[in-house]
Amino acid sequence: MIYKLTSVKRVIAKVFTDLDLKEGDHRVADMIEWAGEALEKIGGFPSFQNKVTGKDGQPLLVISNYQAKLPCDFYSMIQVGYSTIENGPFYPMRYATGSFDYGVSNEELNQPVDIDTMADSDLVNVVMDLYTLNYKDALDKINNQPNIRTLVSQMLADKTIGNRYAYANTTFDITYLIKNGYIKTNVREGYLMMAYQAVPTDSEGYPLIPDDQSYLEAIYWYINMKLMYPEWRQGRIRDTIYYDARRSWNFYCKQAYGNAMMPNGTEQMEAIKNVWLRLVPEINEQDTFFSTLGQSQIIYNQNE
Repeated sequence: MIYKLTSVKRVIAKVFTDLDLKEGDHRVADMIEWAGEALEKIGGFPSFQNKVTGKDGQPLLVISNYQAKLPCDFYSMIQVGYSTIENGPFYPMRYATGSFDYGVSNEELNQPVDIDTMADSDLVNVVMDLYTLNYKDALDKINNQPNIRTLVSQMLADKTIGNRYAYANTTFDITYLIKNGYIKTNVREGYLMMAYQAVPTDSEGYPLIPDDQSYLEAIYWYINMKLMYPEWRQGRIRDTIYYDARRSWNFYCKQAYGNAMMPNGTEQMEAIKNVWLRLVPEINEQDTFFSTLGQSQIIYNQNE
């Protein structure tokens, strides 16, 4: 595991020093681009920054007409939660797998629903499907948790579930898809709290890279290889020199990935142990946003 980041300028300075390049007449902008390529090819998640919309100055994503625009620094999704109101509560979403899991038919858009006259049985049926409960537990959840009643009632009123389920045989779950820079949902309006990975940058917009010797060497050799490639193609550099740079990149790329993914310290090892040592599988961790995944499992013997 890697905790610290450093500027890509450190690698570029190493390139200029080791290759005895003169300042002012070389492709610094290209070197920065190549450094970003190397980070993506290494692939270790500690090289990216975890961000959450709705926290640390990041605005919540606002759903409008079944979609919301992704942040400009978005790299990959971790998890996303949905709420009908800005202050929450937020409920886990899952990635859509059905052909009709987002959007709504044109025929349904003009059919208003009165929340006050909605039958409780409709709410109970939806909660049973959303949380995999029997009828009694679903009814207790609605009666004891007013926010659940509000969320499900609004979803039924918005035609995002319920009638659409009967019309297109789709799911009651709150689902999403990611396409062309947007996150598309099966709810027409609302707010998304999204945990995602982003490429970290410094105050000048330069990418930050893990402060690890393997990463520094891997990115250095990737830039070195890219600088040599045009010369090698034109026969001005011997094969052995170019192949040495390529082999060095491949070696340090794998080493950097291994260093990034290796857990450090007893706390991380303890969390991994608790994930694996489970007497009873907990298959619904997504419902709690995996917040208790690393806790030790405690099972009470009801027969004593």
